[in-house]
Amino acid sequence: MLLYIILAFMLDSLYYVMFVVAFICCIFTYKSLDKNFKWFLPFLAFGVFYNYPAIFQLLIINHTNAWCNNFNDILEFICYTMFIMSFDDRTKRKKFVYIAAGVIVGLTLIDIFLIQGFWHRATIAIVIQNIFGLWLVCDYYYRLLNDDNDEYIELISHPPFLAITGIFFYYLAMTFYYSCFSFMVYKNNYHFYLIAMTLLDLNSLMLYGLFSFSFICFFRKNNLSS
Repeated sequence: MLLYIILAFMLDSLYYVMFVVAFICCIFTYKSLDKNFKWFLPFLAFGVFYNYPAIFQLLIINHTNAWCNNFNDILEFICYTMFIMSFDDRTKRKKFVYIAAGVIVGLTLIDIFLIQGFWHRATIAIVIQNIFGLWLVCDYYYRLLNDDNDEYIELISHPPFLAITGIFFYYLAMTFYYSCFSFMVYKNNYHFYLIAMTLLDLNSLMLYGLFSFSFICFFRKNNLSS
């Protein structure tokens, strides 16, 4: 059990290291990035500064840091939604998605302040956000596979596919985690907490690893074409 706790702590630290790596990769490849990817720089910069005090539990107030994580989830949801939709040229579709996302953000605020409480994780709203995000990712995959463009796309090095796949795995793990969160964690199920946190950290490593790889692919592509 002690070994498992040490492993979980190391993974949590490695998760932050990967966040920093993704931020550094974004800085060095920024000029090569497509305009749809350039917003990752301020997004990752915010994440680096936000997660640093969180590692040392400096954001805990009233015995919890759920209050700030709820608002961070809203920011991530908005950014990821806009990023995925930046690859959709259908104006009416974008309008519908943005309206639906706005409604979900509104429901999240209601969940935070009126339902589950300011000091608790807004698990109901988070699961709704994640399911909506998974639907957007699947819609992107469908459009990508049914694209009539004659240009050959090598998915393993296609930056949008890599980044959105990272988001897909992130949302998938988050959906599982927060579907069980209220029942298992608030019931003080210690074993679930360790397993779930480890899976969540590994999934975050995959997310920021794929982000980094997508930035590098942009850089490599521009260097080969120049």
